[in-house]
Amino acid sequence: MLTRKALQSLATATSFSRGEDYLRAGSVGRITRQGDQFQATVHGTYPYKVQLMLKAGGEARLKCNCPYDFEGICKHEVALGLAVIEQFGPDLQASRATDRLPDTSPAALAAALHRTPADAQLAFLAGLLEQDEALRRQFLAHVAPPATAAAPAAPAAEITSDSIGTEVYEALSDLAFDEEMLDQYDPGYRYDEHAGILEAADEAIDEVLIPHAEAVADALHGGRLTEALRRWVGVHAGSTAATGPAADDYDLFGYEGYPAHVQARWLALLADQNLPQLLETTAFAPAETEAALALLAQRYREPAGAGQGLQAEYLKNPTPKDKQPADQSARPVAGGRLRIPPHFHDLLHALAHDPATAAQLRPLLAEVPAPGLGLARVLLRVAEVLADEALWLRTSEAFAAHDATLTVQLLDRYRASGDRASLRRVLHERGAQFAAVLNPYILQHLTPAEDAALYLPALAQRCHHTQSLPDYHLLRRHWSPAQRRSFVDEQLALGARTGNNPLFGAELLLAENRAAELLPYLLRLNWTWHRSVPELLALAAPTHPDDCLDAVLERTEALLHDPAGGRGRAAYQRITSWLTALTTVAELGPPVALFAAHLYTEYPRLAALREELRAARLVRTRLVGKQHQLVVSEAEDAEVRALLRDRHRPPGRKQNPLR
Repeated sequence: MLTRKALQSLATATSFSRGEDYLRAGSVGRITRQGDQFQATVHGTYPYKVQLMLKAGGEARLKCNCPYDFEGICKHEVALGLAVIEQFGPDLQASRATDRLPDTSPAALAAALHRTPADAQLAFLAGLLEQDEALRRQFLAHVAPPATAAAPAAPAAEITSDSIGTEVYEALSDLAFDEEMLDQYDPGYRYDEHAGILEAADEAIDEVLIPHAEAVADALHGGRLTEALRRWVGVHAGSTAATGPAADDYDLFGYEGYPAHVQARWLALLADQNLPQLLETTAFAPAETEAALALLAQRYREPAGAGQGLQAEYLKNPTPKDKQPADQSARPVAGGRLRIPPHFHDLLHALAHDPATAAQLRPLLAEVPAPGLGLARVLLRVAEVLADEALWLRTSEAFAAHDATLTVQLLDRYRASGDRASLRRVLHERGAQFAAVLNPYILQHLTPAEDAALYLPALAQRCHHTQSLPDYHLLRRHWSPAQRRSFVDEQLALGARTGNNPLFGAELLLAENRAAELLPYLLRLNWTWHRSVPELLALAAPTHPDDCLDAVLERTEALLHDPAGGRGRAAYQRITSWLTALTTVAELGPPVALFAAHLYTEYPRLAALREELRAARLVRTRLVGKQHQLVVSEAEDAEVRALLRDRHRPPGRKQNPLR
């Protein structure tokens, strides 16, 4: 007998407690039973397959494929045992041998047939035939031999969209994506977490859809568009109604949803058979196209509030297949609104390549009260194929607000026809909405003289993003002093932020004759982070040579005495770049050379600093043996010695010892 006490005796206290936690957390999946064997997936760190077998005398044997290798049974086995007790009762015992091995002799079969009513036998046979295609073939071959000329076979009942939809709905709803399914499609999945799970699910879905995809392909290759569309509509209806499988233990479709995933698989299967290309190149017979479009229109023309779809029909009031009505897609609903699902938009777009089909599509699409962008693209192709310029322009104008690419196509149309007024109107209407796309278009195809209200904001945006000085000079011609000051101040504020380039702001100050603001701007920056400090020094030094030199000396000494970031080749390269920038001003050459010599002699142990000073040619040295010796004139030597005497002057000094 399987009881909690029996399980406790098989497990350690820790394993039993953890198994109880797993049960309470809902970690035990759907339990399947075959006689005295119970099986389920228990979700721990990974999904593990657990089995429980009841033996004669009440003994329970448990098996789990987890790596547990310690005393007693594992927590997953405890969880399954507790779940079995909870589901099947606390007094569960092994079946008797006679129960497990029923008599299957011919005599027993004859006796069973004798006591079973004929209608029950037929129902059982029908169920077997429906589930097993091979058995169906054997049965039909036995009871229904091929028709002869004397006895022609009765025509098969017409396959309807509703019958296909019912078949697809039931098949998809019956799929169970659990341990058992994975064992069937990918037995090795459990050795790699989640490997092959979705692929196995797709394989199961494909088994439902492939026969229908092949039937659609056969019909299209034979020119039978109506037949293909009837089956396509049925698959769409069935997959839309099947909102979820019978089991989804791995939450495979939680984000996009089961119907969307199934329909994506359907379209992929059609693409595998090259059907999109076939639709794009085949001109179907006009009568065939007319019937197919009529079927589509009748299927999706419904009055407001009518119809709940397959999901409500089959979930709320299931109806046997043999009781389903005739093809409902063939019954028009007078006065109904036409709502063609997005699923069919690409199909209609492909069919529209043929002028005859395009002519039939035009009135059909006109019936849609509020077409979306997908049907608008179909209508645009219809207009292109039929060379209906007015229709194309009306449609583009109506939907340009929904798509930047369509807006550009509309603009190109007006530009090619020379309609500059309409071109500018659309740009004014959509310029702010699609600025990233339309601003470059404006700069390429308009001029400031033609429409300054469009051109100048587009140019300002490009100037802001590319930091283009030529763009700013062009803007200066059209902007007021207040506009120029506002733009420059904005760029200065942006440049002062860590991570941005402050050089453009400095260039704008010079362009606006605001050079006096350049030095304060430079001194506010964090020289450690901004890599453009040398370029800024080169701009500021001609008008503020002494202040720039003092700033470099102070920051150099502060950096070299900073234990956190003042040592290392990157710091030394920054220092030499600052000094090199100052040498672009002639009067700063001598003091820079003296300060470089001071650094060379003051920090003899900083070999990397000396290497950078030599590489930048800020000091003159000669090689004596393996040593580089500093070369200075007598006058320079005296100044260097004086500099060394004053090296302990506080960093905030106003007058540096180089002058």
